[in-house]
Amino acid sequence: MLPLVAKLGEYLNKAFDHYVEMQANGVEIDADTLATFMADQMESWDPAISGKKLLDPTTRKAACRFVAGVAFNLAK
Repeated sequence: MLPLVAKLGEYLNKAFDHYVEMQANGVEIDADTLATFMADQMESWDPAISGKKLLDPTTRKAACRFVAGVAFNLAK
């Protein structure tokens, strides 16, 4: 489970960095826009534990929104 948590941390860092970069360029984005960016970043991620896949399309969307929301709130 540790690799899953570590990868989520990497995605959180990417989301935070993207938000900060957009702000530095004078572009205001909200958490939903950031989630769309994260969906592109997380598209090929296919985590599994004991061979069981963890992300169906609905769960993947929720994971993107969660990561984006946390990054957005940290940056605010």
